[in-house]
Amino acid sequence: MKQKYLIDTKENKLFLKEMCENLLNFGHQFPAPDGTCYYLGDDGTPWKSYNRDTFETCRMSHVYTIGKYLGHEGSEELIDAAVKGLSGAAKDKENGGWYSSITPDGGHVDNKLCYVHAFVILAASGAALAGHPKGEELLQDALDTYDRYFWNEEDGMACDTWNTEFTELDPYRGLNANMHTVEAFLAAADVTGDEKYRMRCGRIIKHVIGWASDNEWRIPEHYTSNWEPDLECNKAHPDDQFKPYGATPGHGLEWARLITQWALSTYKKDDKKYTEIVNVLDQYSYHFTTKTLTNSSQMSDSSKPQMIMLFGKKMLVISDSGEILLDNHVYRMGYSGGKDAKKMMKSINKILKSE
Repeated sequence: MKQKYLIDTKENKLFLKEMCENLLNFGHQFPAPDGTCYYLGDDGTPWKSYNRDTFETCRMSHVYTIGKYLGHEGSEELIDAAVKGLSGAAKDKENGGWYSSITPDGGHVDNKLCYVHAFVILAASGAALAGHPKGEELLQDALDTYDRYFWNEEDGMACDTWNTEFTELDPYRGLNANMHTVEAFLAAADVTGDEKYRMRCGRIIKHVIGWASDNEWRIPEHYTSNWEPDLECNKAHPDDQFKPYGATPGHGLEWARLITQWALSTYKKDDKKYTEIVNVLDQYSYHFTTKTLTNSSQMSDSSKPQMIMLFGKKMLVISDSGEILLDNHVYRMGYSGGKDAKKMMKSINKILKSE
């Protein structure tokens, strides 16, 4: 295998830097005259006959915010173009919020999507961080709109789709929009310093882990208005672009990354709760199993994971049987198995729920 494909080699780092720069150069022609985002052909030529999706405008703003901090030339101008689009053509000045898509003739698609509004928050957070003069205003507008129409404090989740006028709410509920809400809220919390957005992420994540656990760790994507998993949704249309039938493996990877980001930013090493949790863990004894000695990282089939925590770079998984997974090694708690595990998780949950 060539050295450039081996992680962390000198050749690999140079290769990744080159690919990153090539991709950033490729996207330079995305802005339409109104600032919204054209789709691009293989050679970077804008496809002007296609709709210009607002979430793509947001993504390009986010990409070139990163580009600015990487020192990529032209990034600030491209952020400015995207902010122009989000403040102008993509913005519904009559009903509030953002259109999901702009048509080639300057019209718009008739709905308001949580998915899109989450991306507006992400883009605006980046623009504010990059020092764009309209970044903070755009971010506040996006957060206010999201809080008014999409976030449900009682559910601890976001709804999905409104009509253009925000007068009719579709009964469908979905995790795709909530996944990108977590991404957006983490950025908003970092930029604004308002920790309520990070706390909301934790509420969403708790739901997702519970639903995944009940479905053999395949994350259900679609739900009823009461947040009951709808596992048969779109069975007749499995290739639906935004609501495909069944579980979406790629979303599992995205959730893993977002949960890690949330955990690392929430439970810091000097945090009081971190110390209290470590003290709880120290109260119990642990011993080797044959799996520890054989370097197996696979828990028994009868062990159902109940709690997952991150400590620095190490992950701890606690099961209902008393088996635990720490740093990819399986151990067993004490000698009373599941009884000790349940007692410990009860203590940890009490700490997590405390003010």
